[in-house]
Amino acid sequence: MVPDQSRENDKQKGGNSSGGNKKNEKLDGRPKIDTFNNKNGLAIKTYAWEVKNPVAILFVIHGLSGNARFEYLRHNITLVGYEKAILNDADNFYIYKGSWIEEFNKKGISVYGLDLQGHGLSEGWENLIKHVREFDDMVYDVLQFINRVHDTLCLEKYKSNLNSGDNTNSLHNNIINTKLPPFYIMGQSMGGNITLRLLETIGKSKDITPNNNKINIRGAISLAGMISIDEILKKPSYKYFYIPFAKVLATVFPSLRVVPPLEFKKFPYVNDIFEFDKNVSLRPVTCKLAYELLRAIQNLNNDISYLPKDVPLLFVHSREDSACFFNGVQTFFNNVKSNNKELFALDDMDHVLTMEPGNERILKKVTEWILNLSASS
Repeated sequence: MVPDQSRENDKQKGGNSSGGNKKNEKLDGRPKIDTFNNKNGLAIKTYAWEVKNPVAILFVIHGLSGNARFEYLRHNITLVGYEKAILNDADNFYIYKGSWIEEFNKKGISVYGLDLQGHGLSEGWENLIKHVREFDDMVYDVLQFINRVHDTLCLEKYKSNLNSGDNTNSLHNNIINTKLPPFYIMGQSMGGNITLRLLETIGKSKDITPNNNKINIRGAISLAGMISIDEILKKPSYKYFYIPFAKVLATVFPSLRVVPPLEFKKFPYVNDIFEFDKNVSLRPVTCKLAYELLRAIQNLNNDISYLPKDVPLLFVHSREDSACFFNGVQTFFNNVKSNNKELFALDDMDHVLTMEPGNERILKKVTEWILNLSASS
């Protein structure tokens, strides 16, 4: 079944045509939009779709070329089968109604996202899109964002307690000791790698910075995670050119762009959606980022032992994934030493899981997984 975007878009278009204030009404759920500067001084754009008294806090991380709103909201398009999408409104492109984020909110889950550096509305290293100094810089950006959200929520509780006459705790103790809803991280494609790499980073640094533990991450979800690209590496262009020369090109010509972008053939309309978003760049990645992506996969597998055993993991992956291949994910999953892990395998989807036919059952699975863990915490 094709995702029913056209019917909802017709409703939105009908509403907009009635005139009045609705003409310019934003359809993205009006998230709280903010910016923070990362450790390298880059401005990182963030978004928050919050609910009152949440049962869980979910951080969503997008993939290569995407952005937070692009991958977890719906789009102002009309679909023509699986082959083609027609753009309805480029200036009001993101739609909250019927989206993954709305469904999470309905279930009492607050959602926070960010545009990774060099993507969306965030600044890039050396002022370039799809370019990084190191892959792990994006991991540290996400960790910094999670800590910022944690401290902000604690501060809000502290102010609320003061207003109610409770001044028994200092602000410092409040930030350290306040009980917040459990935190979850979910990433798609490259974002899936970042999600798992973040857990490895915390696992490696716990003895040095125990306060990393304060953020109470109770689960992580990888959607079509960038864990293995073994099949791509078999292609002659990659095997004999891109891979052997990746390090040299990254060192000598770091900002050169030669690696072609992916094209999705199973559901061609997905390519149209990428083209329609004004905040998505279809330019190839720089040689530096291409090399760092390869290193990221290698580092993720090399440091698998640092994944915390007590953080539940959910892997969602299609056996027909054309970008990040299933067999490598299966091997990684088998090697993970976890007290609670699950591989939710799909047979009829490709790589951009949040946009493809059948994404509703993934959303249902993820939502139930989060709620069940939250109920037992």
